Amino acid sequence: MVISDDPMVPSQENDIKAFAMSEDTLLELDEIKTYFVKFYDGHIPEFFANARGNAYCSYVVRREYSENLYEINFQNSVGMTRIGPLKVRVKSLKIPEDLYHTMLDYITGKYANLVFSFGSYLGQSYRKKEPGFDIAYVEYLFLKKYLIDGSPDLDGIAALIFANPHMKLHSEYNISPIEKVSSFQPDVLFKTLMRSETFFLLPEGHPLSATSLGKTLRKRTAKNLYPSEAFDECRYHTVDTNENRFVKYFLKQMQRRMEGLYASLVGTSGSYLNPDIDTNLQKVSHKIDLFLNDPMWQNVGTMSFIPAYSQILQRRDGYRQLFRLYSLLQLSTRCDFDIEDFRSLLETKDTPTLFEYWSFFLIKEILDQMRNIVSCRNIVSEDPKKQEIYKGICIQYEYGVNLWFNKYCTGSPGYLPGDSSLPSEIINESYSHSLIPDIVVSKGDKLLVFDAKYKGKRGGFYGEDESGVISSWNEGDIDKMHTYREAIRNVIGAFILYPGEKSEIYPSHDAVKLYEGVGAFPLRPKVGAIPVPKHLDNVKKVISDFIAES
Repeated sequence: MVISDDPMVPSQENDIKAFAMSEDTLLELDEIKTYFVKFYDGHIPEFFANARGNAYCSYVVRREYSENLYEINFQNSVGMTRIGPLKVRVKSLKIPEDLYHTMLDYITGKYANLVFSFGSYLGQSYRKKEPGFDIAYVEYLFLKKYLIDGSPDLDGIAALIFANPHMKLHSEYNISPIEKVSSFQPDVLFKTLMRSETFFLLPEGHPLSATSLGKTLRKRTAKNLYPSEAFDECRYHTVDTNENRFVKYFLKQMQRRMEGLYASLVGTSGSYLNPDIDTNLQKVSHKIDLFLNDPMWQNVGTMSFIPAYSQILQRRDGYRQLFRLYSLLQLSTRCDFDIEDFRSLLETKDTPTLFEYWSFFLIKEILDQMRNIVSCRNIVSEDPKKQEIYKGICIQYEYGVNLWFNKYCTGSPGYLPGDSSLPSEIINESYSHSLIPDIVVSKGDKLLVFDAKYKGKRGGFYGEDESGVISSWNEGDIDKMHTYREAIRNVIGAFILYPGEKSEIYPSHDAVKLYEGVGAFPLRPKVGAIPVPKHLDNVKKVISDFIAES
C-alpha cells in the first residue's frame, strides 16, 4: 500500500520501496488535502474495502481509479487515526487537535454536571429495549477526564489519600494477668467481675485485699477473693473504615471495568481507528494497579455497604474525586445524549458533532446565568406499547423557559391536490415533514432556534480560504433557517452558529424585535474551549432579549 498527495503514483511496487515505512511510524496528513491510496498485490484489504460504508471510518473513499488507485480525504476529522495498520495524525487549521481535546473535555465535564443536576430520575433516556447500550464510550471519556486529565489525576488522588487516610479510633478488650492491669474502667470492671471462674483466694494480709475492689468483694462474699485475670482495653487508630473499604472496592471494580472497556473499545470487536484509546486504557490500568499495591489495603476489610452520606467521601480531597466518579458511572445512562455521537467523537474525531455539543452547552451556560434550573423533562415514551425514546432532551428553567437539544418537531400528513377542504385533523408542530433543529430555547409557546453548522472546504462554506479557515457562512444554511421559521409553529427567530467571523441578522417583514427573523452568529472556539468573547456576547444578547420580551 502507498499513500501519496500526487495521483501519479508509481505503477510498480519496486519503485517505492525506498520510501517504505514501518507500522510504528506516524504519518502526518492534512485534513483539507486529498490523498491517493494504491495497492500493488491485486488484493484490496478488508479494512479498506469496508471503509466506504463505515460510519466510523475517519477517511472517505471518494473515487476509484483503475489499477487499484483510490482518492481519499479526511473531511472534518482531526487527531490520531489509522489507515489499516498505519498510524496517522490528521492536522486541521479550523480546530487543531489540542483544541479538539480541550472542547471534548469541556463537553464531558458539562455532560457530567448535567447528570448530577437533577435529584429525580426525570430525564433518563436509556433505551428500554437495550439498557446501557454501548455506554463504554461515555465511560471512557469520564475515566480519561477524571483519572488522566483531571487535577488531581489518579496518581494525585492516591497521594492525597495516603498522605491523609481516613482513620478511626478502635477499641479492643484483651484478657491480661491482673498484675499487668494498671487501672479499671467501669465497663471493663463489669466484664471482669462477670467471669467468676477466674477468682482466686487471697492470703491473709495480701495487699490486694486492702484495695477498694478487694474490700468490696470481701464484703459481698465474706471471702478474700480477687480476680486472677482482667479485661484490659487497648485503643489504636485503624484504616479499616467504611470509607477506605469503599475506595478499595471501587478500585477493584475499576480493574474489572478496565478489562471490559479494553475488550469493547480495543479488542477485535471494538475500536481500531483511535490508538489513543488503547494507550489511555493501559495507562489507567497501570495507575490502578499501583494504587492497590500499597500495603495500606492489607489492613482494610471488605465493603458491606456504600457509605453514601459520609462527609469524608463527599468532602475530603482524594476520597471525593473517586466517589464522584463512582456516582457518575452509576448515573451515566440517566441523561445521555445519542451514544453513537460519543462514539463518533472518539473514533472519527467528528468535529461537526463536537461543535454541535459544544454550542449546546454554551447556550446552557448562558441560560444557567439567567435562570435557575427546575428539572429535566422525561423524554422516555410513557406509552407502554412503545419501546422507543422520544428524540431530544429538555431542561426546564424558572418562568417557563426551556432549553431543548435535538427537539423533535413532529410532521403532519400531506393531502392530495383534489381534496376540497382542509381535514379536521390538527396540524402538528411542523406543518410539513418532521424537523429536528439542534438547539431550541422556548418561553411560553414561542421558540428561538439555533442550528450548529460546521463544514469544511468540501462542505461549501463561502469565505473559506485555501488553508481551510472559515470566515463566512453558507447561504444554503440561512435558507434552512427560513425553513425552520416557516414550517415549525411559533418559531420567531432561527440562527446558525458556525466557527467563523461574520455576524448577520435579517429581521422578518413584520419584525418588532431584532431577533425576529433569521441570521448567523459566529462562535469560534479559542484555547481552553472558550469562545471568542464578542461572539458569545452577541448570542447572550439575543437570548436575553428573547426571554425578557417574549
